[in-house]
Amino acid sequence: MSDLHLTNARIWTADPARPTASAITIRSGRITAIDEAPNGEPVIDCGGDVVTPGLIDAHLHLLLGGDSLETLDLSNATSRDEFEALIAEADRTAAPDAWIIGNGWTQDNWAENHLPDMDWLRAAGSRPVVCWRTDWHAALVNQPVLDRCRLPDDAPLQAEGGRQVRHPDGRPTGLLLEAAAWNHLQPVIPKPSTSRRRTHLLNAQRHAHRFGITAVRTMEYAADILDVYQPMRDQLTMRCSLVVLDRELPLQLDWIDDFVQDDRLFISGCKTFIDGTIGSRSARMLEDWADRPGDRGMLVELALEGQLDRWIASVHAAGLDAAAHAIGDEATRIALNLSDQAVDDRRLTIEHAEVVHPDDVARVEGTWLSMQPLHRADDARNAPTALGPDRTDRLAPFRRLQEAGAHLAFGSDWPIVSCDPMLGMHAATTGHTIDHVPFHPEQAIDAEAALVAYTRDAAACCRLADCGVLRVGAHGDCVRWNGDPMQVAEESRRPSPQSTISSGNVVYDDGTRSA
Repeated sequence: MSDLHLTNARIWTADPARPTASAITIRSGRITAIDEAPNGEPVIDCGGDVVTPGLIDAHLHLLLGGDSLETLDLSNATSRDEFEALIAEADRTAAPDAWIIGNGWTQDNWAENHLPDMDWLRAAGSRPVVCWRTDWHAALVNQPVLDRCRLPDDAPLQAEGGRQVRHPDGRPTGLLLEAAAWNHLQPVIPKPSTSRRRTHLLNAQRHAHRFGITAVRTMEYAADILDVYQPMRDQLTMRCSLVVLDRELPLQLDWIDDFVQDDRLFISGCKTFIDGTIGSRSARMLEDWADRPGDRGMLVELALEGQLDRWIASVHAAGLDAAAHAIGDEATRIALNLSDQAVDDRRLTIEHAEVVHPDDVARVEGTWLSMQPLHRADDARNAPTALGPDRTDRLAPFRRLQEAGAHLAFGSDWPIVSCDPMLGMHAATTGHTIDHVPFHPEQAIDAEAALVAYTRDAAACCRLADCGVLRVGAHGDCVRWNGDPMQVAEESRRPSPQSTISSGNVVYDDGTRSA
């Protein structure tokens, strides 16, 4: 940890007791003074730049994000032709025995707006291909992969909370939803070596620092926590609040007793899935999808098995917070019911809460909602088709939830969408879709509220002590900006970090200005 003094800055502290300042002093990684003269520390003259606390992503998949930086990016494909061209090029450049793993496609990017099938993968021939939809709740695979999966018949698969999509004549399309992908596809995909996954973690950390992120709440499997995170502890410049993804009952959490926990790396909770996503129409709705009469989506895993009560009791008994993925309005209602079982100072955070029925808005007072503004901006493009015009205002109504007393913590769900918080800030403060079309802009919130959701309130949600605020005693985590994050909705040029500082150490610098 180093000492540092930032001066001549416009500092937004996120501390209601002292909202602004012009200088901070960091010694041994902690803030020791506000608006005092330096005492031998290296000085950075910020030249009037804005400085904020380090930003916090309250929900992402850091290791998976690092992995995605090396896989085929399909997010920019806007047609079948472009999709197939990307597959053909990947096949041309891949090693003979390598699989093609891609991610990021969505039918919402295509004028035809229809789902792909395995014919789109024919350029790869007999090479196994897996292409994850942007939400990672659906995957398109070719026949060589299906042959390896050995999927059960449709009825047993649906009992697991999964689905293999078929053509009208019964032939598989190559699309696997929910448990079909997680339980049967994921285990057959070759896994990178432990050494490679550790590199992915460092790459992900570096990538996130570029966007001013100094702390995250990341969803990870126990094996990766032990094999990847724990050995890399000394190389982490990112604070990581770890949420355990393993969720089969009985929970195996005894190993946590021997896990060394500190302010850089600690375990804060366990996560379960109640339903799927809007884009895959697997989110569980109170009413049918507007474009799929008779279909309300699905419950998955422990929710489908009726085991959520037992699960949350086990999590809280272990002294951890519970986190529940809930996107459809029925799933959100189930999560709200579940949150009533919180004990002592443990809580349940609702992850995503994308669709909220009006009757449930009044119930969110005091509830932690871990939400992703870019999910709203993305799903808003398809909301009129998926939800119908009478329900579109239920999609992530930030202002309504804020006024009802919910605690909002913002994140990205990276690699599902970009982890750039300024993109999220813009979405939250304008109410625009990612195509820059207004979508219920009356539900937008102001820039300061959005920045609080990425700093002080995100820290509280993630159990990150002394983070998300610049005050004496807090960690020396901050960002010096090119531009003003408070003006993110109005500026044509999006604000970006000039430098990201963690514990007084500069962990990212864009090189545009001298210190």
